[in-house]
Amino acid sequence: MLATRSASRSYNMTKFFYRTLNDLNTLIKDNQARLQSYNFDLIVGLPRRGMIPATLIGLFLNKPVVSFNELVADLASEKIGYRLREESAKSPKSYQNILLIDDSTNEGSAFQAAKEKLDEDTWNKITTMSIYSTKKGTNSVDLALEVLESPKIFEWNIMHKRVVLAVSSMRFEGIIASNAITGQWELITAPSYPIKVIVSELREKNRAEVEEFLETNHIQYEHLIMEVVSSKQLKEIAQEYDVKLHYETDPTIARDMLDTTSVYNPISNQLVNTIEQEVIDFDTTDNSELSKM
Repeated sequence: MLATRSASRSYNMTKFFYRTLNDLNTLIKDNQARLQSYNFDLIVGLPRRGMIPATLIGLFLNKPVVSFNELVADLASEKIGYRLREESAKSPKSYQNILLIDDSTNEGSAFQAAKEKLDEDTWNKITTMSIYSTKKGTNSVDLALEVLESPKIFEWNIMHKRVVLAVSSMRFEGIIASNAITGQWELITAPSYPIKVIVSELREKNRAEVEEFLETNHIQYEHLIMEVVSSKQLKEIAQEYDVKLHYETDPTIARDMLDTTSVYNPISNQLVNTIEQEVIDFDTTDNSELSKM
């Protein structure tokens, strides 16, 4: 029987600012004309998350795209951008108006580290841009498309965010592993940092099997709770272990979920379903664009 704490216990609720891939795509398209007006001739992404918006922007603007590492190495490619009509290879450093992109900035440390790896002539041709930036971070980039404060969660990094996984519970079946195809447990995703609680519908007699799977796949966690089959149990787990977010049947959180009741958020000892209320306590407010150029 899972022990629970007093119903009068209050939560120190964390407010996560959340954006999906659809949000990212829409924001870039809304700024497409603005970005085109700068006449960038090369788009560069900071690996690895910066490569997602860099690739989208390069395709939308029909500009060549390379990774930051390719820029540093001045690595030419015969097809540096597949939609471009370039007759010959061109080295990245030969471009004159370069846009360097990261998906998110808090204080600009990633761009400072990038600057230290480039020669002065190349850096002077660069405009830095963060898709999402804290207000403080806007002082360290040339362009930011949206002001978004911390803590931030993105659909593309949700399994690699230490602070989020540290307060989350996650379903073993369907999120971490599946046996639908082969009948044997196969890995779906391996979070980068320890998960607070992993829950499973499997019986207690299967604990050793699940523990072995998790160890083999280098998945770290604090607690493994078996035989979790009801929302009531999830509520109890949220209360007992101070869980902020629960991943039930979908590895990503989406505000526009239509056919799942998988993501919950404990608020004042209640587990609120995100379909019934858009209160995963994720910010959905549109922020004004910011340009420092």
